[in-house]
Formats: sequence, structure tokens, C-alpha cells
Amino acid sequence: MRQRREERAAQRENATTIVRIVVHKPGIDRGIAIPRPRAKALNYEYPWEDMEVGDSFKVPYEASSMSSVSTRVGNWNRRHPETRFVTRSMIDDEGKKYTRIWRSE
Repeated sequence: MRQRREERAAQRENATTIVRIVVHKPGIDRGIAIPRPRAKALNYEYPWEDMEVGDSFKVPYEASSMSSVSTRVGNWNRRHPETRFVTRSMIDDEGKKYTRIWRSE
């Protein structure tokens, strides 16, 4: 329910005031040079456009971790809804981990 003007005024009069105290304010440093950005890692080039439904390729675990491969596939799927790719983490005959990517649509 809406309060009447008098009720709102009474509440404002009885309200407590909150005071914010700043404990630490960082100082300003001048004359410090901006460091150069770190070099980006080389991207593993994926053959997205060259693939047909049912095709797959493998990415060695040393080249990229499963989470980074899944992130790249998810980003591609989000930006290109006309195609769809899925990933699976696998182990080859030599016991090395890799990620296989299939085009499913």
C-alpha cells in the first residue's frame, strides 16, 4: 500500500544516517611506465570452413588443453549457428591425451 505523505515524512525523521568511513585510499604513483603486453600464444588453426558433416580432426593435448579447445568450439558454435561442432577428450594408442572435434551439423 502507498504511504501518505505524513507517514513518509515521519519515517524520514526517524531514519538513522549511515556514515561511510574510508579506511585506506591508495596513493597515486607517477612516472611508472606501462609494461609491454605479453606475447600471445600461437593459435592452433582449426579447419572450420573446410569440414563437412561427419568429418573430424584431432588436437594434441600439448597444443591446447581440453578446456581451451572446448571454449574455442563453443565460441564458434555461438557465432555460427548454421554449423555445430562437438568435442571429446580421448587417449591414443601410445597413451597420449588429445581432443577430437567433429562437425555434427
